[in-house]
Amino acid sequence: MSKFAIVNDLDREEESRLYEEFPPDEYKYLKVADLINMSWQPFFDDRLIGIVKSNDSIALLEAHGISTLGYESTDELLTSFYVTEDLSVVELRDLEIVYSRFHNIPLEILQTDRCKLREHTLEDYSAIAKIYDDESMTKYIQPLFEPKEEKEYLKNYIDTIYKLFGYGLWLIIDKASGEVIGRAGVEMRESCIEDKQVELSYQVKKAFQNKGIATEVCLSIIDYTFNTIGKDSVIARVDEDNEASIKVINKLGFEPYKDGVYIKRKQ
Repeated sequence: MSKFAIVNDLDREEESRLYEEFPPDEYKYLKVADLINMSWQPFFDDRLIGIVKSNDSIALLEAHGISTLGYESTDELLTSFYVTEDLSVVELRDLEIVYSRFHNIPLEILQTDRCKLREHTLEDYSAIAKIYDDESMTKYIQPLFEPKEEKEYLKNYIDTIYKLFGYGLWLIIDKASGEVIGRAGVEMRESCIEDKQVELSYQVKKAFQNKGIATEVCLSIIDYTFNTIGKDSVIARVDEDNEASIKVINKLGFEPYKDGVYIKRKQ
């Protein structure tokens, strides 16, 4: 995938703050007015993203299907879903997130030796439903809703949870086959009673169980939770009869917290 062409309404000094992370010899820089008034053909191979400081520019770019990151340099409250007050801290991952959210592209979250984790799409429903068709999958967790209700729930989850929190429940995909083999992630739930605390959950397709995948994936998720999301502790609720999950939780270094709940704190 090509790099970004950055469309902006910044002055020279403001634009220069972006250059350290996005040098002009590697990224195209375009002005809002120039882009709208010129032929778009030269930029069809580029991902266009606006970094702009006015609501007029935001409205204009978004009307042309261009995602925007607002730069709040005055008292004007910008309408971009994502804003920054410091251009020097904007990184490529920030642009990836803004672009993906606007265009409904699922973000890849992380990779392990055997798996990758990414956000859900509505097209993933069938793969998820196949996993949950196995009755053993719902012995200790809630089953899916009826198809229509589950699809609506999934749509709302994608539209709100990912966008508002930046994390949630993700798909586990086997690198070798490309198959969806489960779900795992961290969420803010009522069971979280401490500041900067989230709850870990995971489900792995029966054919891929007892291979260390749950441990491998969850270790990476915990590291991501502490070092990227910035949480201080992760809890996990485990049924006392679920010996397999208790074994995984112990391997992950969780300790008893309260009845049926285990905890791992950032070191």
